[in-house]
Amino acid sequence: MDAEKAAAIVDEAKFPDALRDQAIEMVQSLWKVFVEEDATLVEVNPLARLAGDKLEALDGKVSLDDNASEVRHPDHEEFVIHEEDDPLEAAAKAKGLNYVKLDGQVGIIGNGAGLVMSTLDVVAYAGEAHGGVKPANFLDIGGGANAQVMADGLHIILNDPQVKSVFVNVFGGITACDEVANGIVGALNILGGEETKPLVVRLDGNNVEEGRRILTEANHPLVTLAETMDGGADKAAELANQSA
Repeated sequence: MDAEKAAAIVDEAKFPDALRDQAIEMVQSLWKVFVEEDATLVEVNPLARLAGDKLEALDGKVSLDDNASEVRHPDHEEFVIHEEDDPLEAAAKAKGLNYVKLDGQVGIIGNGAGLVMSTLDVVAYAGEAHGGVKPANFLDIGGGANAQVMADGLHIILNDPQVKSVFVNVFGGITACDEVANGIVGALNILGGEETKPLVVRLDGNNVEEGRRILTEANHPLVTLAETMDGGADKAAELANQSA
């Protein structure tokens, strides 16, 4: 940001003339940090006028783009306070999973952020009829729904003591439903006795019939197939409430 643009911002904010030059310099510095450090937020609040017409940032906040930090700013790691990390989120990050812990009882696995967000809403709505259970997490496995990815996702979710059931909601696209089904079967084999919570699976899209056939033939005692997203959410909420 050049001085002219910074001056326009300062003038629009109606800084007194005595503070104008300092404010212009501060705006440029904030912009430099925002761009060069790949920040998503750089904020000074409050900004104080001290005796002698001196501008002073009394507090501030900087939020960094984690994706950019991993690639372009390895030095950002020194600012991370790992003691404050949620252990499940840290474990998911180590596995390359897009996971966010929530305060609920139904574990969620889906492919694609939009689908997972919709699943959270549907589960929350269905949970109103089953003791008020809610989604326990956001977990997007993207397009790589193979056995190891499914196993990693389930392992993270099953280690959340709040989770009482799991809803896998997948729309087969580039990754077909039969691949997802084989991934689920493989994941259950990998996890073995670790998997003790009911799993509701809804598949739709590319090669859905074959995917359902694979899961039906596997006949795992903890797996329930759902025809629809609403039906799967309702069943997962029901099972979570029964296990509460």
